[in-house]
Amino acid sequence: MPNLEPAPADSADAAAVTKIVQAVESSLYGATAFSQADLTGEWSELDLERDARVVRDGGRVVGYGVVHERGERWEVEAYVHPDAQGRGIGRLIAAGFEEDAARDGARRIHNSVLEADAAARRLLESLGYGSVRVFREMRIELEAPPPAPAWPDGLRVVPFDPDHDALEFHAAQEEAFADHWESSPRDFASWAKGHLESDRFDPALWCVVRAGNEIAAGTISTGDTYGGGFVHALFTRRPWRKQGVGAALLGDAFGRLWERGEHSVGLGVDAASDTGAFRLYERAGMTPALGWVVYEKRLSA
Repeated sequence: MPNLEPAPADSADAAAVTKIVQAVESSLYGATAFSQADLTGEWSELDLERDARVVRDGGRVVGYGVVHERGERWEVEAYVHPDAQGRGIGRLIAAGFEEDAARDGARRIHNSVLEADAAARRLLESLGYGSVRVFREMRIELEAPPPAPAWPDGLRVVPFDPDHDALEFHAAQEEAFADHWESSPRDFASWAKGHLESDRFDPALWCVVRAGNEIAAGTISTGDTYGGGFVHALFTRRPWRKQGVGAALLGDAFGRLWERGEHSVGLGVDAASDTGAFRLYERAGMTPALGWVVYEKRLSA
């Protein structure tokens, strides 16, 4: 592969990387809602030179890979432009990630690929990966203002005040998400950078549910994200589960985004979650739009 040059990504690559993701999604699903603003939002949480890489063919970017999480387990994903597939670019990116992860002391690596990308799945399987989980983007097209949610007795919805609520909200979300598959703690500084310091941060799209003085549940949503409104987090702490809080949170998010002018609403979900989230979203009228398969490989010391 003498013409292929892996290199760290930089901000000047954003347009080319966006086109790669758009081309892959369009080739597999017939359409894409991904935008350069979406990529910029994702990159805002990264050390770009360390975490993102591109493969160039001459002066053209034809492949892209990114590390989302490091530690004992690395979380990565990659894309190859459809008209550059079959040249070993995906293998080149995957091998580079494995080498870097092993050098960093990781014992496992998760590589996520689009569920419909049969070629990428075959590649990972040929490299010794096995599928371990499926995540899906669910979406609904709202045709009318959603009804007001019904909250269980003892709960009240209050505005999100970043100065007063941020630390407590982060702690409540961390506690609730600790039950999730392969959950990794996220410190407040990185959480705040990804949400409070984002260009898309709008406190009016956040929901804070209190029981007395405690935060019992909440949501984080943004507008103009992945083709519409997007619910990034929806959580209920354990003492308030199985009381209809999740359905109320989802209805609340629909209502806030409708008022914001976003009638297409999406979110990501673990298809095998023990919380029943996937079934909850289906009952609310959401349907899968995209899917990702998480593949895992054990690394040698």
